[in-house]
Amino acid sequence: MNPIILHILHQALFGGLAAVGFAVLFNTPPRMLPLCFGAGALALAVRTSGQDLGYSLAVASFFAALLLAIVDKLWQEFPSPRGSVLAVSGSIPMIPGSLAAKVFMSVFAFLRTGKSVGTDATIATWDNMLMLIFTLGAIGTALALPSLVPPVKQEA
Repeated sequence: MNPIILHILHQALFGGLAAVGFAVLFNTPPRMLPLCFGAGALALAVRTSGQDLGYSLAVASFFAALLLAIVDKLWQEFPSPRGSVLAVSGSIPMIPGSLAAKVFMSVFAFLRTGKSVGTDATIATWDNMLMLIFTLGAIGTALALPSLVPPVKQEA
């Protein structure tokens, strides 16, 4: 099998497992756990595919969260203007925890050593921090966009 497809399936599997874990933490009804697994798997598969195509982490996360929010909005009942736990629990595995850890570790190292760290460490800290901020902003914006579109009542 193609190694890229295996990589995407690997990410989808563990994205789905992470989404189910967060859904349990959010006290989601047990009947929705398979849907949460699917949401997490879809989001991480799309993000991984985007990154494999050369998109940055923030752009790939934006499109994955936007697709997830659109699918979630289409599954909801007509008059509901709110989001659901599926979009949130499916998006949480996309949050770059290792990038946040790098930011915190470099900030703590900078605070511990003072101003003698040098420009390379400072630039790396700011680079990681900006990438984290833009990725979180992209995920939040993409999740909010479908809720801004008013529902259209379909004629029967």
